[in-house]
Amino acid sequence: MSKFLEDTGNEITIGYWKDPSTMPHSHTHPQYEVYFCTKNVTQKSVINGVEYVCKYPCVIISTPYTIHSMSCDETDGEDFERFVFYFDEKTLKSFDPHLIPDMMSIRNSGLLFRLSDEQAEQLKSLILTVNGETTSEKELLLALFLNKLYNFEPVEPPVRIGTSSFYIQDVLQYIAEHFCEQIDSASVSQRFAISRSKLDRDFKRFTGSTVHSFLDNCRLNHAKSLILTRKELSIGEIAAMSGFSSDTYFFPYFKKHTGCTPNEYKNKHH
Repeated sequence: MSKFLEDTGNEITIGYWKDPSTMPHSHTHPQYEVYFCTKNVTQKSVINGVEYVCKYPCVIISTPYTIHSMSCDETDGEDFERFVFYFDEKTLKSFDPHLIPDMMSIRNSGLLFRLSDEQAEQLKSLILTVNGETTSEKELLLALFLNKLYNFEPVEPPVRIGTSSFYIQDVLQYIAEHFCEQIDSASVSQRFAISRSKLDRDFKRFTGSTVHSFLDNCRLNHAKSLILTRKELSIGEIAAMSGFSSDTYFFPYFKKHTGCTPNEYKNKHH
């Protein structure tokens, strides 16, 4: 099943890893992701159900709700150094247009940039120099990184990966933005003018989950957030605000997937 990672808000986050990594399960999230591998490591990337294998330093840009995974060959794992930027659409729109390359307007796919060793070292040096401890530094670093990347003399032209007609990505975004409403597989299929059987089949194929399970997962995550941040709300109000049709469904579902009741969850985390 594809893992749905929650929205981190408006702040840019930057991750750094050097340990071996295998990611057998794909994931999706509401942010853009800029993945930068600094080494000549054999990597397998799966973008919207399409597999790509490369052994060179690279940058992969994934748009929001792309279903993707990245992992390295186990024999190369000890040298699997990578940086990952996460940022949302608001961050991108906050920059002056001339600061962000036009190719960042890609949708429902990703871009793969092959780098030379020298180019990879330049990008790594940029990250380490700017550091990016504060939000403004991270924004500056992102703009500098993207501009430097797009202005390199390409080893080979950037490759569009995934597929521009991959509608499941739009379905994921629609569900993530409307799960509080009374939507289901039937209404979603109507929204995208396809048969329910095709939607259910394609959704299961690419995410490993049913539409119903993904909906409930989004609702559960939202309910957990409300329990911890909106103390004035009753559990019934939280269930309704999260899109659950009734308390009688919400309570057992919550306990099954968290191991405790909503009130126990609240007490435990406070």
